[in-house]
Amino acid sequence: MTKRLTFILVLAVTLMTPLSQADSSILPLRTESLMTEPLQALPPWPESMLISGESAHGQKVLHEGEFVVVIYESVPAVIGINEPYPYDEFVRVLEGTVVLTSVAGDRQVYGPNDHFLVPKGWMGTWDMPTPFRELVIVETAAWNQSESTIASTFGSKRPTGEADPEVLPLRVDALLEDTLEALPPWPEGVVVAGVNKHAQKVLHEGEVVAALYGADAARLTVAAPFPYDEYVLVLQGQVVLTSEDGSSQTFGVGDGFLVPKGWTGTWDMPEQYLEKIVVETAAWNEAEG
Repeated sequence: MTKRLTFILVLAVTLMTPLSQADSSILPLRTESLMTEPLQALPPWPESMLISGESAHGQKVLHEGEFVVVIYESVPAVIGINEPYPYDEFVRVLEGTVVLTSVAGDRQVYGPNDHFLVPKGWMGTWDMPTPFRELVIVETAAWNQSESTIASTFGSKRPTGEADPEVLPLRVDALLEDTLEALPPWPEGVVVAGVNKHAQKVLHEGEVVAALYGADAARLTVAAPFPYDEYVLVLQGQVVLTSEDGSSQTFGVGDGFLVPKGWTGTWDMPEQYLEKIVVETAAWNEAEG
């Protein structure tokens, strides 16, 4: 995470400074609990967008900070996205299958535990052949600007000549093979046990940043308030997060969670560790300086 470069300096300074900011809680986003969340019904899609199937769908907002975390569910349907998608949308499939076919004819199929990013401006068809549930992350300002009209319009027309964006696959097997770039070591006092060696790779930067972060086994003291909301999906290894109040949560491969802005505590990676993260871009850049 490039974010770590400036965050490293913030941590180093704050290690010597008393904190008065209240602790925040980690939000678990495990598949089994997400599958049982009751949702609120949404208005039907307009007839011009519903190609086939039924227009019965719902959602629940789980978190709204720098980005919005939402569960969305639909009965089988094919939706035509005939105007540019209004924002970057990170998707984690919880149940069912979705087939995305762009206006250029690129066809991608995703099932449970698959992840992808629909870029702002994308157009095509969104086919859910079976009951479908997903976890989505959208930058809050873009969500608030577009969500009130999303059932009737998907943003403005794309400028003539602008290239058609394509959906970015974020499949775990491919991500595990990615090569990361080494980051500078954490400053003295941050690593309280283990090896001071970590790396990252930025996969996408638009309204949100999607990145890979990997580290050797280590335990870190997060004494400076976490600089932004960060969605995390564990791809390899395990992480134990212990807040300042002593509450501890353990996450392993396939688990998701949200580290809220302002969180402090210890971040323990007892073995080789790899995660995929999503951060709102303005907050990422601000932390980068």
